[in-house]
Amino acid sequence: MAASTPAPRARVSGALTSRLGRRFVLLFAVCALLPLIIYATLSVTQVSNQMRNDTNKSLHAAAKNSGMGIAARLDQVANDLTLASDLVQSWRAEGSWSGGEALKGQVSEHCAGIWLVEGDRVEALCGTLELPDLTQTEAERAHLAAGKKLLQVHGDPAQLFMSFDIQAEDMETTRIVAMVNRDWFWDPQELRGTNCEFACCDPNGRVLYHTCQSLPAAQVFAAGVTADESSGPIKWTIDGEPHLARFWLAFLRPQYGLDLTLIQSRSQADAFAVDRQFVRQFWLTALGTMLCVVLGGLVQMRRTLDPIVTLRDATQRLGRGELDVRVWIESRDEFGDLGNAFNDMAQRLQENIEGRERTEKELVASRDAALAAVQAKAEFVTNVSHEFRTPMAEILGATEILTQLEDSDADAREEFSGIALHGAQRLARLLDDVLELGQVTTGMRGPVDVRASVENAIAGMQPELRQRIVCKFGDDLPTVLSDASRLTETWCRLFDNAGKFSDAGTPIDVRVVKSGERVFIDVTDYGVGIAAADIPKVFEPFSQVGRDQLVNKAHGTGLGLTLARTTIESSGGVISVRSEIGVGSTFRVSLPIEVVAADSASKTRRKASRSKKSVAQQA
Repeated sequence: MAASTPAPRARVSGALTSRLGRRFVLLFAVCALLPLIIYATLSVTQVSNQMRNDTNKSLHAAAKNSGMGIAARLDQVANDLTLASDLVQSWRAEGSWSGGEALKGQVSEHCAGIWLVEGDRVEALCGTLELPDLTQTEAERAHLAAGKKLLQVHGDPAQLFMSFDIQAEDMETTRIVAMVNRDWFWDPQELRGTNCEFACCDPNGRVLYHTCQSLPAAQVFAAGVTADESSGPIKWTIDGEPHLARFWLAFLRPQYGLDLTLIQSRSQADAFAVDRQFVRQFWLTALGTMLCVVLGGLVQMRRTLDPIVTLRDATQRLGRGELDVRVWIESRDEFGDLGNAFNDMAQRLQENIEGRERTEKELVASRDAALAAVQAKAEFVTNVSHEFRTPMAEILGATEILTQLEDSDADAREEFSGIALHGAQRLARLLDDVLELGQVTTGMRGPVDVRASVENAIAGMQPELRQRIVCKFGDDLPTVLSDASRLTETWCRLFDNAGKFSDAGTPIDVRVVKSGERVFIDVTDYGVGIAAADIPKVFEPFSQVGRDQLVNKAHGTGLGLTLARTTIESSGGVISVRSEIGVGSTFRVSLPIEVVAADSASKTRRKASRSKKSVAQQA
């Protein structure tokens, strides 16, 4: 037996420049390098977007926190105004003013000055500064008249003033005005977020305070801050450097008559410093990985081409008629398997005659199976046609007679109308069973609680039949994988069959137990039984074994047990029958256990119980 030897290393090196080698290089670039580059690009983009989103969320939270802090400081100033108002009213009641020093001691931290305004007269209650002219608009005067405190902006640098009208019966309208202590109110340690810059402006875009070195007031309008939105991102540039910024509207107008907009920003260079470091490290890692992949691919390519050349030469020799050629490939991969397959193929070529005979036998067997299937189909069609013809003949005959009867012959008309109705009902049942037989293997399969399925079937039976059923359930019954509705219908068919072939006074025993990895369901009647010769025909379509021995004369379509067997077998189960003439019959169903989660089984059981109650109420 001749054997091929491995190709020399020079041949492999030469093959690297061949068309196959170039195809490998192209395929490697498309399948390895291109996805790696795409993945790296997407990863970097996703990380950058995530960092941008995290920064925006942090800025939003910082702006909101600063707004809440400003609102809390304004509440403290409002409390000082209330205190001053109480002191003024007490002073007026006593006729002497002695609370200036006390007031100064309590509010000096929060207020740079407090004034009492009565008409044109202005009296300083606290502080030495002069009160500027604070002109109010109609809306601001209405706000004060409603008993609320008013917040105004005046001066350069901008100062915050809070006013409050004292409403007393023994006093003319008197106003308390306080100038907020700028050093206390604008605390950069509390207002700025981590590594952030802070700015605050009024509704007109005037910057009240900022922590940046330079921030033109007009920039607020250019940033896109509008009164229609309570928060959002804005374009922000400080000293020519782009910033990520978020604004938050401190909604103070209902309480103080003035809204303030808080802006938190962070330079993009600072925010994305970690991102840039990550990108550099990521690309260095990606390039290193690509290099390793390329080198590994080239080495593997050299190892791949060697057995390919060996197999090519051996194939050419085999094509020339050297059936004894064999290859030896020292490789524990698919190429080794390919070499073994080549050797097996060469061996089978020497045994082609035997193989041809086996193939011919298989073709004959396939032909016989196909002919048997065609014959079975033809028989089924013939049986269906025969079964359809009988009720159709009843309907046609009864209808023809009805057309010839006189209107006065009511009894005859009622009799033949009943015959026609019976034939139509039987035809409808037959059609439903034939359609279900064709669809029974296409149902939705899922976990089914066997106990609940049997109980639902019992609940759906006629009362006289339901009272005869004696059911015994074993412990820890599992679930099975089947079509729930069709499995329940299978139990109904078995119960109905047992009722047809047994007396009304006899019980129908149902036993459900688990044994090993299967669950067994036995349905036993004590009726006429089935002859041993007829048992193989029980599950055949339209067979209707023991039809003449029916105790309850309601004939079926002959497809009930066929449908039951098809449903059980589609669920991976087996159905069988034991019977003795004059003693009765036992139909046994064996189904494999399907393991499901306990909570799922419990839900199925509860659903089935509710369905059983509904069916019982309808019955």
